[in-house]
Amino acid sequence: MNGILNLLKPAGMTSHDCIAVLRKATGLRRIGHTGTLDPNACGVLPLCFGQATRLIEYMEDEDKSYRCEALLGVVTDTQDIWGNLLEDRRAGLEPIREEALRDALQSFEGDIMQTPPAYSAVKIKGKRMYRYAREGIQVEAEPRRITVHKIRLIRYDAQNGRALFDIRCSKGTYVRTICHDLGLNLGTGASMSFLLRTGSSGLDLNSSHALERVTASGRDGVASLLLPLSEGVRTLRRLDVDELGAALFLNGNPSFADRIGRANSVQAGTAGRYAVYAGERLLGTACLEKGKGYRILKVLN
Repeated sequence: MNGILNLLKPAGMTSHDCIAVLRKATGLRRIGHTGTLDPNACGVLPLCFGQATRLIEYMEDEDKSYRCEALLGVVTDTQDIWGNLLEDRRAGLEPIREEALRDALQSFEGDIMQTPPAYSAVKIKGKRMYRYAREGIQVEAEPRRITVHKIRLIRYDAQNGRALFDIRCSKGTYVRTICHDLGLNLGTGASMSFLLRTGSSGLDLNSSHALERVTASGRDGVASLLLPLSEGVRTLRRLDVDELGAALFLNGNPSFADRIGRANSVQAGTAGRYAVYAGERLLGTACLEKGKGYRILKVLN
């Protein structure tokens, strides 16, 4: 069983919980995901089955989209409402004008530096930050460059301090930190109160499948919902080889591309990487190295 499942993760489960349920439903151990969703978040969670797990590194680099709600006036240790309350400033808080809120959100667009939250999976000296936090040890990660391609206010309840917005951002963006920093910018404090991932790895909410439906369909039903392996390399340029080239590639022979014209070598794909095909069959991936030609990266069985 090889392919990609566009799963609609429910709130209240970890990403690994979903994998465990599907391992039990299918009897397949080789299942992975392309980007963790927090337990209380829901939405698109691409799951890779079998050979597709080898394509995760190409999928997880893609942008992600979310619908999020920020609750103004509340500050917690996890930057969302499910953490320990540090401050509640809502009593007597003057409503923020919608124009000021829009301006504050707009300030996040573009390339910005973001410091990962204390409760995150970022490693410091080989240890996850959330483990330090649970032990009461304060550590701080170095700020990272992220990209917010677009952020747009959807609805604002000024009286209750609830702001619903859509955001499209790069890999590694912590949306709850966007909420936290929004509160800092407004001088109110804020925490994330809702998170729905609407798009990831080229998959969207409209084509996702609820976990209950997937598990109820049995092994054959799950297999019928899987997308082809080609979905996992959609950001890579395509490199076509003939029958001989395919045989050489599958045997790990670097001369597989010797007969490909140099004209095909001019346009490098993502980071110089290519998806190698024989007809409509995806054979694996390769990269083009300047002055050296093509090098095999992954061979799919």
